[in-house]
Amino acid sequence: MKRVLLAAGIVVISLFCFIHNALSADGWASQNGGTTGGEEGEVIPVDNAIALETYAEMGTTPYIIQISGTINISDTVEIRANKTLIGVGENPTLVGQLGFENDEGNIIIENLNITNPPPGVGDGDGIRLAQNIYNVLITKCSIYHCDDGCLDITNNSDFVTVSWCKFYYTSDTTHNYANLIGASDKQDDDAANLRVTFHHNWWTTLCKERMPRVRYGQVHVYNNYYSNLMAGGYCIGVGCGSRIRVESNYFNTVSNPWANYYTGQTDCHSDGHIGWNTGNIFYNCTQPTWATNEYDTIFTPPYSYTLDDAAVLPTIVPAFAGAGTPYPPHWYYTVYGDFDIDETVNMDDLDTFADYWLTDADEADFDYDGIVNLYEFSHLAENWMQ
Repeated sequence: MKRVLLAAGIVVISLFCFIHNALSADGWASQNGGTTGGEEGEVIPVDNAIALETYAEMGTTPYIIQISGTINISDTVEIRANKTLIGVGENPTLVGQLGFENDEGNIIIENLNITNPPPGVGDGDGIRLAQNIYNVLITKCSIYHCDDGCLDITNNSDFVTVSWCKFYYTSDTTHNYANLIGASDKQDDDAANLRVTFHHNWWTTLCKERMPRVRYGQVHVYNNYYSNLMAGGYCIGVGCGSRIRVESNYFNTVSNPWANYYTGQTDCHSDGHIGWNTGNIFYNCTQPTWATNEYDTIFTPPYSYTLDDAAVLPTIVPAFAGAGTPYPPHWYYTVYGDFDIDETVNMDDLDTFADYWLTDADEADFDYDGIVNLYEFSHLAENWMQ
């Protein structure tokens, strides 16, 4: 019995270490050579604005910058290439705006609370990607109550993934607009850029518009959860020249899952395009009928991804999205059943699975129904020895 418990403990420890250090970029950020941030760079603990700015803005030297406590940014931090900014400890928070040095990339921002309340620092955003910023992964962050946008991506920026983040407001600022993709209808050269993935994000309290609002680019929106939004707004804005792929999201009591933001615009010379699969759930709201479903012809992502059933999103997204929440179970990084993370489901994994059988073990409860049973076994069997 002790040996079994010890083995189970080793598995849990191994999973935690893997999950905490293995948020390798997926989605569009996995393309163009991938996004590794400050991988293999020196680990730098910071707890003040001067230290943060010093290391975040220091050339292209890779650094893993560990942020603790609350840091008030008096001016926009201009992050340079090959940096990871990761929150550690209890409630790591940045108050102000994170920006980027022009034409720089390979940056990871993880596990941070970020807010820039009115009157706002810099442009008033929480995070602002502008002027050819490329290969950025923003994950496990809570970005809230910003004077302008919570997270905006504009001006030829490219290869960005936003995952497992929470967006919200604490009051009505009259500009509760979360995410703008593409700054101007006139900027049609953005059609070759603005490749962005949003997955497993939670737009919630008092968000009203731009979740996201898109011009040009190719934006993949899948497995996100929308709930408790401000009335009268919309979730996804289909703007000039946009190409938006919408898959298996959960729209919970929203005013408008997607809205037309190209018709009638003076400077717009090309229609917006949206395509959606049959896996989206519209709870206490209706699927829009104004747009033609271009799912069969909209862009196909060049990366691999696995769609969760939208029905589980109200459970899993609030549990794992945002700073300070647990990291998602191992099968978000490998196939279900590969408990030892060796890329093969085999007898070692079956032995571990047997320990979970008929329990409420979170690491193995694939459908989150509170018990590991034949449903989970069927998924393990499907991946057996692959």
